[in-house]
Amino acid sequence: MRNPFIDAVRAIAVVTVVLGHWLVTSLVDTPTGMYIDSPLKHLPELTPVSWVLQTLGLFFFVGGYAAAHSQTPFLTRLKQLAVPTLLMLGSWAAVLFGLSMRGVDQGTAFNIGFLVTTPLWFLGVYLVLLALKPLVRKLDEYSWGVLVPIVLVLVVPYAVWWAAWQLGYSLARRKIPGPPLLVIGVIGYALLTQFGGYPTSAVGIPGAAVSNLNPPNYATLALAFAQIGLVLTIAPVLTRLGTTKPAQWLNKRALGIFLAHQSALITVTLALSAWGPLPGLQQPPDHPGWVWQRLLWLPVCAVVTWGWLRALRGRSPRRAAPPPREPDPAPASAERTPAP
Repeated sequence: MRNPFIDAVRAIAVVTVVLGHWLVTSLVDTPTGMYIDSPLKHLPELTPVSWVLQTLGLFFFVGGYAAAHSQTPFLTRLKQLAVPTLLMLGSWAAVLFGLSMRGVDQGTAFNIGFLVTTPLWFLGVYLVLLALKPLVRKLDEYSWGVLVPIVLVLVVPYAVWWAAWQLGYSLARRKIPGPPLLVIGVIGYALLTQFGGYPTSAVGIPGAAVSNLNPPNYATLALAFAQIGLVLTIAPVLTRLGTTKPAQWLNKRALGIFLAHQSALITVTLALSAWGPLPGLQQPPDHPGWVWQRLLWLPVCAVVTWGWLRALRGRSPRRAAPPPREPDPAPASAERTPAP
């Protein structure tokens, strides 16, 4: 039996990550080629939007919870992730080869390839955390277990995502209070960005010397904790949301959507480039009106994402049905569930 709370959090994370990429990423078309730009570079008043739309911490949180219950062998999961990823990369390799044959400049080809591949770091970290399941399980036996990845961030920045994963793994066995995490995360992010030298934006801005995502840092961790604390605090509401058909639909296609959404945006941008720089699509995102113009393109990107999903699903191996297991414990309001 699925946990509707986790399903709701996963659905929210998918939607916000997709919206985040579609709203803050622009491939600007100029006579000399295409370059990457962001409205956050020109409109700093939009910075708070990045705190809402950068929800990678929630992705790893639900990933840790799922890993605690999963019986799928690591190599099987690797194949499930690798096949559609390689299909997508192979498709773009063919597209970029065709564009280069037509004389597209190297800078444009590089920027397209960068946007296609940048989100894929997520899969690498995800697989590493799956492989670390014995260690994650061992740390979960101690109340201080999450402190290990927190301290490790000092030398391995990507341990930020391990900390969120560790919390998700723990949620499968015990109650985690949301309000303390929310308060710690909000105060931590405010202090780190105001006095610690970390950028205020939760995502990278083209041309900026420092980013909170490349690599992640303690400000990234604070934001993840704040978001995890928030969803745990409003768990009863999210549990009801997780039973709805849209949430269930998104959960079945979460990986495909994550893989395809950036490709969909680039596909729309390239396909319509012959019409000239279009408002909200290939024009510079340097004025407030651009945001409203980009919103009008989101349904088009959604349709193209669906097309990518169909293409990847039609050529990917079907996932085997999971073995039956006991119902998952409820999230924030459940009593402690004994370890299996």
